[in-house]
Amino acid sequence: QHPSIPALRRLLPWLGLLAAALLACGPFLSGGVWHGSDLGYHLRRIENIAMGLADGQFPVRIQSDWLLGNGYAVGVFYGDLLLYAPALLRLAGVPVTIAYDLYLFAVTLLTAWGGYYAARRLALPRAAAFGAAALYTLAAYRLCDVTDRAALGEYTALAFLPLAAAGFWRTLHPDAARLPGAALLVLGLSGVLQSHLLSFEMTVLCLCAAALVLARATFRRAALLRLTGAAGAFCLLNAGFLVPLLDYYLTGKFQINQPGGVEPIQQNGAALGQLLGVGYTLAAGQQQDLVADMALTPGPALLLGAAMAAGAAVWQLVRRRAGMPAAACLGAVAAGAFCLALSSNLFPWDALYALGGTARRLVGSLQFPWRFLGPACLLLAGAVGAGLALLPGRGRAVVTAALCLLAAVNAGAQLQQYTATAAPESYYRGTEEPFWPMSCGHYLPAENGPTDTAALLTAPVWADGIQLTAFDKQGTRVTVTAANTSDVDAWVRLPLLWYKGYAARDAATGEALALSCGENNTVTVTLAPGYSGSFTVSFREPWYWRAAEALSLLTVLAGAGWLAVQSGRRTGDDDGSR
Repeated sequence: QHPSIPALRRLLPWLGLLAAALLACGPFLSGGVWHGSDLGYHLRRIENIAMGLADGQFPVRIQSDWLLGNGYAVGVFYGDLLLYAPALLRLAGVPVTIAYDLYLFAVTLLTAWGGYYAARRLALPRAAAFGAAALYTLAAYRLCDVTDRAALGEYTALAFLPLAAAGFWRTLHPDAARLPGAALLVLGLSGVLQSHLLSFEMTVLCLCAAALVLARATFRRAALLRLTGAAGAFCLLNAGFLVPLLDYYLTGKFQINQPGGVEPIQQNGAALGQLLGVGYTLAAGQQQDLVADMALTPGPALLLGAAMAAGAAVWQLVRRRAGMPAAACLGAVAAGAFCLALSSNLFPWDALYALGGTARRLVGSLQFPWRFLGPACLLLAGAVGAGLALLPGRGRAVVTAALCLLAAVNAGAQLQQYTATAAPESYYRGTEEPFWPMSCGHYLPAENGPTDTAALLTAPVWADGIQLTAFDKQGTRVTVTAANTSDVDAWVRLPLLWYKGYAARDAATGEALALSCGENNTVTVTLAPGYSGSFTVSFREPWYWRAAEALSLLTVLAGAGWLAVQSGRRTGDDDGSR
């Protein structure tokens, strides 16, 4: 055998998955974007991060160009760490649509290659790992996230989901890889958290369920110590995001944490026909404009492959062969089927919602039960990989090729239909997209009742006795020159929404001025009788937010150093063994 043959065999899966990634985001490789329901929201997030960085903010917590320039705390409530990459491209003059396309390709490639790495960490043969990763990358629902929904947060979270799953398994059952299972678990969960909070909640729920199912492996002393260490490292690594998030959520009033604001979700679940990818009739009460023509299904390759894997596993168990791998395959199929059930309008979500309290808020926050199609696709892809591993070498290659061909044909058809019905768009700035300037409203302040977006300020207003002679606004920084000629305190309301962190200081003396949440939750400065001068209002992070960010940075440095030391020890051991 030629010495290059083994290296080529190792390289081929990576090249094949590169081809799958190119296919999965093919329409977006032209330098433009195609319309999706959330596209404008995420383009505006990218643009606002770039604007904040240009104004000297880091990190960008309050994004300024939302809600008529009143600012929006999307940077506190919605993880955006990875969006700093396309934002930096925007600062370099790259049009936002091209920056978005490059981000999408990078995430798609991470989905494919990360899925393959995760499958290999689960000890699947190369062909089986390739099949699982390719089918997951080309899953119909994942492509729906990319196209019709333009759900950037969710499809990014799906890229990290395989790493979290493999890391959890290898935390319970350690292997000899250079990256320990607990570290892989922390990396995967951190990626999900920093991408999409709802996906993180669902991932934690799924992992807790898995821990209970695998109780015998979970509740061993060594495994519990590794899981506890991983939980601690995760909290330290993500403190810079978690501390501001919890600070706002637990101490402030926002639309997202107020009574009400959630609704029953069962009617929004996918119909059975949708899940199976066949003709369907929309359930009564479904929001047709959101679900009509959406591919709310794993797709034929995953469904057929999972069915075949279940059959192969049952056959192996009947013949008393490959007991543990076959049982694991059936377990993945069963878990995937349960997630499909959670995605449907048949699961009793409304009964859980009726329990009230925390159950109501958790259920209502999901909005759409079919979000569970993401975990379903991962579990079914894992089941397909496990089923392929049960086949002999030549049969495994043939079945893998057939399933990948089916997935590629279906993906091509889905993307062709999408580009035939959607509209191509091209923007230089993310704020040019016309559909999302007022935000989705979840993170609006509610200190003085709900914020009325129809009554937002575009210029300052002031009480009798105030003489305002100058006003300047740059992002979230406002400078005002005014005098209070009355004998009582008088206020100036600014076109900024109230969020903890704003401070007002006199420009000449640096003295702090009284600041409060005024009418319609706007930033309001109170000037004492006789005050005359200029003052500045700007957003400054609390000290403990900065401390949390420093802690996250130290954790990154410590983790990188630890991994480098561990890698050096393994390399030394390998050299010594030779």
